[in-house]
Amino acid sequence: MKIKKYLPPVLIVLSVLTVVTFVATTVLAKKSDNTICDGIYINSVDVGGMTKEQAEEAVSAYLKELENRSLTVNIDEEKVEASLEELGFTAGGSEVLEEALNFGKTGNFIKRYKEIKDLEKQKMELAVPVSLDEEKVEAFVSKKCTGFDVKAKNAGLKRKDGEFIITDHKTGRKVVADETVGKIMASVGEGWDYGDIELDAVVMNEEPEFTKEAVALCKDVLGTFSTTYATSSASRANNLANGAKHLNGSIIWPGEIFSVGEALSPITAENGYSMAGAYQNGQVVDSIGGGVCQVSTTLYNAALLAEIEIAERSNHSMIVGYVKPSMDAAIAGSYKDLKLKNNTDAPLYIEASTKGRTITFTIYGHETRDTKNRKIEYVSKVLQVISPGKEKVTKDPTKPTSYRVVTQSAHQGYKAELWKVVYENGVEVSREKVNTSSYAAEPAYVTVGSKDEDKDKDKDKDKDKDKDDKDKDKDKDKDKDDKDKDKDKNDKDKDKDNDKDKDDKDKDEKPSESDTPSVEEPSDEEEEEEVEE
Repeated sequence: MKIKKYLPPVLIVLSVLTVVTFVATTVLAKKSDNTICDGIYINSVDVGGMTKEQAEEAVSAYLKELENRSLTVNIDEEKVEASLEELGFTAGGSEVLEEALNFGKTGNFIKRYKEIKDLEKQKMELAVPVSLDEEKVEAFVSKKCTGFDVKAKNAGLKRKDGEFIITDHKTGRKVVADETVGKIMASVGEGWDYGDIELDAVVMNEEPEFTKEAVALCKDVLGTFSTTYATSSASRANNLANGAKHLNGSIIWPGEIFSVGEALSPITAENGYSMAGAYQNGQVVDSIGGGVCQVSTTLYNAALLAEIEIAERSNHSMIVGYVKPSMDAAIAGSYKDLKLKNNTDAPLYIEASTKGRTITFTIYGHETRDTKNRKIEYVSKVLQVISPGKEKVTKDPTKPTSYRVVTQSAHQGYKAELWKVVYENGVEVSREKVNTSSYAAEPAYVTVGSKDEDKDKDKDKDKDKDKDDKDKDKDKDKDKDDKDKDKDKNDKDKDKDNDKDKDDKDKDEKPSESDTPSVEEPSDEEEEEEVEE
């Protein structure tokens, strides 16, 4: 009876001991094992039963495959692709491998056993951390994705047959680079199924700066000005017409600075310009594009009347005749330019034309001034007139002293100011100085002859005397020859009458060649001197 009494508790203890022994055996056996528990996966790779080295090799091979996965970015209808390797794909690994190897082998007896038993019900997913190189992703977005940006287009403006024609604006599309980069970087993070990646770029619409409605404000004449060139050469007239052609139709958008020099350039024959007079180092010389300064000057005065901002302007080195002092604007290389800034709320349109040896510029825009009660004028004020001084003379030895030609007229110098005067209801309300200009004085340039005419006359007289002396010598020799010939004839006649037998002797007594006088010729040296003269 006593045995039966104690049998159930003993069986219970034995059962418990059996279970504990089994668990202990299982846990201890796994703890001493250097393999990873079954049911553990790393980045979708089943590493259960593998040693650390085997698992590391298997996972590395898989991660290498991931480098070849593609990433596609959709930009509306366009697609841009790159491999993850191109985007700097990298992965960790050692910490995850240690975690997989130690799972079910650390902690107390019960914890380890529970972890091992849980793997039998549900596999464990571990992930090696992977990432992309942010700099490479930024470069990918900047070079390839933003290449599909569509720029917003301002409304167009042109003038034909006295009317403005306005074309509609276009809305643009722009990839938001920083947000798109962030989206790509996150695509290989949590939730990635390790397959190819496809995502949409972050884009935004971009509105044009000037819509059709804004451009339509440009309809009013703000300022117009003309100058004439009636006495200009055909080449200079061509340069003015060519310059007007290059500037006609130019648009200056609000806030923009417009360079007249750049719009006219290059000043070359290939760009339509001809050789004509221009100022250089105080003299008038022929130069390609001579006359374009009258183009810029005419536009300058139109801009003054339009009251737009003059960002840059230079006067000529010497005074010009087509406008008053301080009302000119010179163009010269890169150091003299006329620049206009649009300080209005609408585009400015420049219209240029040449007709009947007159060049005209008209600037159109949005008129906001009081054109009924307010008027402006520009007044040129001469502060000083500078004398050109004594003329500069160049001697020409090939011209006689009576020769005198003025190659360049004298230019007076000036110091002048330009004033802007504003009237309201016919009463002056303000007077503002616009600019101060200085123009150099230049003397007349004269060429005179320096050849000695008296000396030339003396030389001519000497030549005539020599010629007369030579002619006289020739006459004397001729008279002597005639006398000798008469004497010989008389002697011959006498001999014939007295004695016909003496013919041979008379012939022997005839004068020899050495006794016959010769004519004197000039020497070679004298001939050379005459040639040199």
